[in-house]
Amino acid sequence: MDKILITGKTGFFSEEALRYIAGTFSVLLTGADAEKGDRDIPDAVRTFSAGPQDEDFARVFELGQIRAVWYVTGCADGGRAADEGESLETVLTLCANAGVERLIVLTESTDPTDYRKLIGEYGHTMGDEDASGITVVRLPLMTGTGSGKGRLDRIFRAMEQQKTVRLTAGGIRQISVLPVMDLTAMLLRMTSETGFSSGIYAADGTGGSPSGLRDILLTVCPGAEVVLADEEKAAPQRAGAGPGRGTVRFRIPVTGDEACDGQLTDFCRYPVRVNWHTAIAAQYSGLQERARSQSPFRRALTALSNRFGSLVVPALDLVVMFILAEALSRITSESVYFKIVDVRLLFVVLMGMMHGLMIGTTAALLECIVLVIRYAQIGTSGLLLFYNVENWIPFVYYLTAGIISGYTNQKHVQERKSVSAENALIRSKYLFLNEAYRTSVSERAELRTQILSEEESYAKLYGAVQRMNQRTPEAVFVEAVGVMRSLLENETVTFYQLDGRGRKADLLSCCRENALRTSIDTAVCPEMMHVIRDGKIWKNTKLQEDVPMYASMVRYSRAQKTGGNGRKEMELIVAVEQAGQDQYSTWYMNHFSILCGLLQDALDAASLRERVLS
Repeated sequence: MDKILITGKTGFFSEEALRYIAGTFSVLLTGADAEKGDRDIPDAVRTFSAGPQDEDFARVFELGQIRAVWYVTGCADGGRAADEGESLETVLTLCANAGVERLIVLTESTDPTDYRKLIGEYGHTMGDEDASGITVVRLPLMTGTGSGKGRLDRIFRAMEQQKTVRLTAGGIRQISVLPVMDLTAMLLRMTSETGFSSGIYAADGTGGSPSGLRDILLTVCPGAEVVLADEEKAAPQRAGAGPGRGTVRFRIPVTGDEACDGQLTDFCRYPVRVNWHTAIAAQYSGLQERARSQSPFRRALTALSNRFGSLVVPALDLVVMFILAEALSRITSESVYFKIVDVRLLFVVLMGMMHGLMIGTTAALLECIVLVIRYAQIGTSGLLLFYNVENWIPFVYYLTAGIISGYTNQKHVQERKSVSAENALIRSKYLFLNEAYRTSVSERAELRTQILSEEESYAKLYGAVQRMNQRTPEAVFVEAVGVMRSLLENETVTFYQLDGRGRKADLLSCCRENALRTSIDTAVCPEMMHVIRDGKIWKNTKLQEDVPMYASMVRYSRAQKTGGNGRKEMELIVAVEQAGQDQYSTWYMNHFSILCGLLQDALDAASLRERVLS
């Protein structure tokens, strides 16, 4: 089964989108953030910790059968813009070496990477002359993304925190909204097709205005303050909200960028009809649902952790345990049983063993400060405390205990991290070898099937040659229609005879069954006529209306019916009017080309017989 490799900002795709992709292709998520995020990774999706910047990333391409690579830049969905040209060059080089024909980059208009330069330098290394395989997709405002840290999610959090949300659309009055599921469907269409040209395209959704977006946000979260940066008049302030509350600015992607080569929906012929209010409200409901699933205490800890980092829990432990140690020390100071037990020293050791060198040293310093205060309370001056060396002993105990216990904890933590990293590497290698083994078994099974069906394939081709070996071209047409419809498994195979002026091609009478038209006007499809006149196979990759899906031109000579030995050159258009989803492949096009070649040989042989016997 062909694979899609998703790398970069992999949290962009939601769980539903990943499951949708896995229904058609095998999915490989790579990068340090592959297993992170608020979504659960489906079982059908495999993750690898290596990213384009890692040395082991090249090993992912050794799995083979990678149909396409989807690269999500850091600025997608409102992330920070950065030049990712170096990472993209690495991916492009690996794609060229592994034979991957398509790279799709998801980004936004603020991306400073020079994609025109990348397409010019690496376009010839991927795909063929019709499709270089490097397609850049510029995203609009996305809904339904899976990271939990997308643009809309951050807007909602700012609104709930009663902050002023300032929307900036670059002075352009038209924006669009696109759900990630619709984008995924278009990406799958691009991956399955082979005729998508390289370039930069805008993934346009349903259009609207920035003021319309503001009204929907105010409807979803009533009472919030949302301001448009390019409007002089601000939105009404929330009741009771002071002017001092924070302001958060968000840039909204715009549509109609002149630097793009076209709109992706027109290129894919994929209609997008988005109800802005439904899509945005659904994302807000999902954010609230995730928030309700957490307890209030956990939400408070999460907020503190996000604000102050990883020191929140150790600091809380330090404060609580310090208060508890001082209270116990006062309570047990008169007890005979605790004369030989130093509660403060126990507190220092516990802090060092639990949280490491920094917290252990801090706990020791706190107890040293308390000890200085105790000395002062019993009348020991600072000068006497300093010059009397015997008074240093408790301070030395506390500091030594804090440093040694903290160092011991830190050493064990480092060893544990090293072992965890080694286990993760071993697991990654195991998954890689397992995937390589499964790929080898799959390819072996496919090769065996091809070998076993080889005799049947030769028999079918031999039978086709025998049936099309007729005495006259008319008889060849009659037999060839049935043969090609049977072998191509398509009942819309038709033949059209081109007139002498090349302006019109009429349907042959033997093909009237299941025919969609009686003639082809060459002026309607000049692109198709240009391709087939050059002896190539036409494939309707843009799904143009009133144009066959596949077409080829077959030329043969016939003897003049009146007078002399002259010959008349005839041109026949062989067309497949419609094709199923499984018939949009290079293999099918090559199969069609072979049968057209057999028809060419049969017509030449029949024309020769006709001239000899006439």
